[in-house]
Amino acid sequence: MAVDQWGLVTAAQARGLGVSGVQLMRLTEAGLLESVGRGVYALPAVGLPRHLEIKVAWLRLQARVPAWDRPLGSRDSGVVSHASACQLHDLGDIPAPDVEISVPRRRTTTEPFVRLRTACLGAADITVVDGLPVTTAARTIVDLLHTKADGGHVGGVIADAERRDLVDIDALADAVQPHARKYGLPAAATGHELIEHLVGQAGRTLHFQEVARAGEEGIAIGAQLGVLTRYLDAGKPFREALAGEAYASLFRAIAAQQLENRTALEDAMPRFLPVLRALQQETSQ
Repeated sequence: MAVDQWGLVTAAQARGLGVSGVQLMRLTEAGLLESVGRGVYALPAVGLPRHLEIKVAWLRLQARVPAWDRPLGSRDSGVVSHASACQLHDLGDIPAPDVEISVPRRRTTTEPFVRLRTACLGAADITVVDGLPVTTAARTIVDLLHTKADGGHVGGVIADAERRDLVDIDALADAVQPHARKYGLPAAATGHELIEHLVGQAGRTLHFQEVARAGEEGIAIGAQLGVLTRYLDAGKPFREALAGEAYASLFRAIAAQQLENRTALEDAMPRFLPVLRALQQETSQ
């Protein structure tokens, strides 16, 4: 039972296998089991799993039912969501003091540090991470906005999700647009504007914007190097070719390989080499 549940077993599952509470206590005293939550035990020989608190809380929702017998979307099922979903997806650095699980019907818990949220989730809103049902990155972001989580933290989650291709930005923009006013933007602001606002609060940029900017820089660098090369090919001395401060600054940046856009630098190298050879000739003279 435990092997297929990250090395964990509930007391209710153990009783179903014929192990009494007294036997569980003796196994724990002997060091063969370790209590990791009320009514949940771990096998020390297996080692404690990652995200232990989340897994313990999720197992306790249906303490008698094995993990593999819990269909997604059933009446009693739970899906890891909100900040806890960010932990499982490894997105952003949003604080997660509580384990947050979305359930399809209203339920209460006396467990400290466990928060149950009522939500009807469709199949498209759920994925599986480390054997746990968890809201998709897109649904997680929408849920965080619905609860008015800190904008900078949400922006970090968006930036990480976009960089790892876990979200489609256009589809996400449509889903988040209704939350624009919560974050200080006009009601008429677009979802894309809200996304850029949140990502900016996190001090981040979206990957597709970096790619676009890199392409623009590459075109500009290539054009300037082309001018320098043609200038030298026309027989002009290298120092005269670099008379303009803009070209001198450009060359120094490339020569020192200080350009952040390494792809553009590599693309420009065939045109840059003749300029470098001219510099070497001038230096040797």
